[in-house]
Amino acid sequence: MMEVLIWFWLGLFLLAVIFEAATVDFVAIWFAVGSIPAFILALIGAPLWLQVSVFLIVTIILIAFTRPYMLKYFKKNQIKTNVYTMIGKTAVVSEAITPNTVGSVKVRGQVWSAIASSTIPVGSEVRILEIEGVKLIVELIEI
Repeated sequence: MMEVLIWFWLGLFLLAVIFEAATVDFVAIWFAVGSIPAFILALIGAPLWLQVSVFLIVTIILIAFTRPYMLKYFKKNQIKTNVYTMIGKTAVVSEAITPNTVGSVKVRGQVWSAIASSTIPVGSEVRILEIEGVKLIVELIEI
């Protein structure tokens, strides 16, 4: 039984490393790291419940405390398009927007399709909340 567990933890480690190398999403690597102490415990003959507990604890702690920093560090070179800089900016409604129809707004000299959860008349100022495909999601700026 112990030999099977040793091979299980070693196999899990290898699968997680291969999966992480294929995806680079910083998810599987923590399972690989968590399988190392479980593998060591299997080598010394520790009970299965202890192996699984240590694996889960190490993996969960690593995901919770180190994954956000790794993502920030390694994915900092991702280039966002300029369109996302419009979020939070003000636009002027050029075609009325209702909850059931798409209207249009003008921002930075360009006309964009826009949707909102309320009716917004032409000439009103709106704040851009989000970009969904080629439509802006906006809300009326209350004065």
